[in-house]
Order: sequence, then C-alpha cells, then structure tokens
Amino acid sequence: MLATLVPVFRRDMSVGAYMLFAQKENHFMRPHLLGTGRYDGAGNITGIEVLNNLTFSALNDDAVVFVPVNNISIFAEISAQYTMDRKRLVLLVDNTVKPEPTYLNRILKLKEDGFKIALNNIHLTKLQQYKPVLKAIDYLFLKYESADPEIQSMICNKIEPGMTLGMLDIPTALEFDETSKSQGFELFEGPFYRVPVHKDDTQINPLKVNYLKLMKYINTPDFDLDKVADIISRDAALTMELLNVVNKLTVNSNIASIKQATALLGQKELTKWLNTSLIKNLCADKPNEITRVSLIRAKFAESLSKSFNIAMRADELFLLGLFSVLDYVLDRSMEEALEEVSVAKDIHTALVKHRGPLAELYDFMLEYEQGNWPEVSRIMVLRDIDMDDVYDAYVEAHKWYKKVFS
Repeated sequence: MLATLVPVFRRDMSVGAYMLFAQKENHFMRPHLLGTGRYDGAGNITGIEVLNNLTFSALNDDAVVFVPVNNISIFAEISAQYTMDRKRLVLLVDNTVKPEPTYLNRILKLKEDGFKIALNNIHLTKLQQYKPVLKAIDYLFLKYESADPEIQSMICNKIEPGMTLGMLDIPTALEFDETSKSQGFELFEGPFYRVPVHKDDTQINPLKVNYLKLMKYINTPDFDLDKVADIISRDAALTMELLNVVNKLTVNSNIASIKQATALLGQKELTKWLNTSLIKNLCADKPNEITRVSLIRAKFAESLSKSFNIAMRADELFLLGLFSVLDYVLDRSMEEALEEVSVAKDIHTALVKHRGPLAELYDFMLEYEQGNWPEVSRIMVLRDIDMDDVYDAYVEAHKWYKKVFS
C-alpha cells in the first residue's frame, strides 16, 4: 500500500480538506499491472482502506477527505466498506466517469446513500453534459489555467449554482493570491504553500530570533544542560510543555525544578523535544499545514532510516525532516535559513543541494509526499524496500503528529 494526504486550503490558508491518493500495489514489482492502475481497488476503494487505518483523529478536526473514485471503483460496495462518519468523506469522481446513464445513475444512488460527491478535472466545455446529476454534486474542482477565475466561476454558477468550487495545481503564492481573490472559489490546492517567498530585505521577528539562538545552541555537540534549563525557565510556554513531557514519561517523579527535568530527559531526548517544540513556535505565524508537514517529515524520515540502511543516522534524519520547511518559515532561501541554526554538514548538503548520504531518503520522502508513485516504486525496487514498511512509517508519522498536539 502507498498513500499520501495532499492538503486543500481555504482562502485564509487554513486546511479545509485533504485529497487522499493511494495505490495498492508496487507496479514495478508487478509490471503486468502497469497501465491498469484504474483497476487497482475495483472491489474496494484503496483510499477508504487508508482512512480506516489513519482515522480522522490524525487530521484537522473539521477537514473532509476527498477519496478518488474512477469508472471502475465507483461500482464498489462503498457503503459496506466505509463505516465511519460520512460527513467527513467526499467521493472524488474523476473524468473517466463519463456523462452516461449508467454512471450518472450510480452517482445519484451514492448521493441517496448519504455520500458527498465531487467532480474532479471536468473541463468547463463538458460540464453541461453532467447536468442531470449536478444538483447532487457538492464540489467541483477545476485545474488552474490562465483563464480569469471570476469568469470560470460565473460559468459554473450559471450551469448549476450551489456547488463549492475548488482550484487545483496552483503553482506559486502569487497565483494563489490572484485566484483566492475570486469570490467564486473556496478551496485551493497546489504546491504554492511549499514555495517560500524570499524577503531578504526584512528582519526576522525578534521572538523567532530567540528561538533560533536556542535551536542553534542545542544542536552543537555537548551543550550545557544547565544553561538550556535556565533559558527554558524564562519561557512560560516551554516550561509548561517540558513539565508535561516529563510527567508523561515518569510516574511519581516529583520533579522539583527545570534543571531536574532537563537532566531526566538527557541531551539526546531534550534536543529532539526542543527542536520539535521550537519548530512549532517558529511556524506560529504560518499556515498550520507547515507545522504538520515539518513534524510528519521528521518522524517519517526517522522511521525510513532502517529501510535505507542508515538506521544509525535516524536522529539526523529526524532533524532533516524538521528543518525541511525552514526556508518557508523564515522567508529565506534554504541556504540562508540554515545559517540561522546549527546543522550537520550532511543535513545541510541534502536540504540545499539534494546531495550526500541523506539526500536519497529526503528526495524519496518528497516524491512520496506528492504521490509520485512511479518514482517511489522505482526507488523501492532499486533499494529492495518493502512497500508495507514505507506505508506503516507514513501512518505512524501521522499518529505521532497527533500525539504531539494531544
């Protein structure tokens, strides 16, 4: 199983939904399946299987999940397969489902059964052909084009008002700003949220400077635990969080001071916890999804270390994933952002140049995140990596992320 969650944003950059892309088999291991991906899950919808494993507790509280459905899987026994809250699931019908009576009647039946329905990547010129079912459609997603989004939304509303409109594949923040000004579109997807806007002429927020100084200090070898304890004690939020972490780890520990708490954790665990906590604080003025991406990448990379035969470098890989969004957080290039913290040479080389002993895992993780299954499958074959190990690591990363915020 391969699966990834792609965020879909509202106009205010909060996450309103996720698109879940999944693949049952490694097609490089079973080449006879190549070109027949649409049959992958004919009896069961793979995305729903993933949801049953992830559970909604690992996602934003109010986010719905769009699960792709094609001309084969639309006839699966979806009601029997999916037993969770139907308000949180949206069946994302792709353009292989033609505007023909058999398919249109099936869409209406699914709507009767209480499922929400979305049409995906239907060209505006063909939208009128779906008129018999448009009243049953909750969402309509169009691909980003140079056409004026206001005109696009006007056309959609003229054909069938009431559908929530979304825009896909928005490349940069500039295009997002332009598209989000249109009152017709409410949901937005694309790599734009991962592309930093460089602001070399602006100063870093003073509070962020303090966090960066602490981060730089704890990532140097053999730092002074007492000094770190003194710094933490001056920050009420970090103090409360540290005591909460320690109390979860111990029973009847009777922790009497911050110094005692830091000593109990030790350098290794204290560094890991502080890096995680500081990244959360650094991301406070950014979309929540940036924090989620950072922490999930950190845990995912750490868990993948065994599969890539570099388990002894799991701690470095955790840090690599955590710092992989630092350019976006600080509105700097990655090289400039890493100057603000202290990282090992191999982490720096992987993040800036995509080279070195950690780069292969990092690049694999990025491809996985984007759902580039052919490339992910190719690397798994070359590396003799078990697909289930990768999937388990991804699911575990989401569960760990939710635990961090619990």
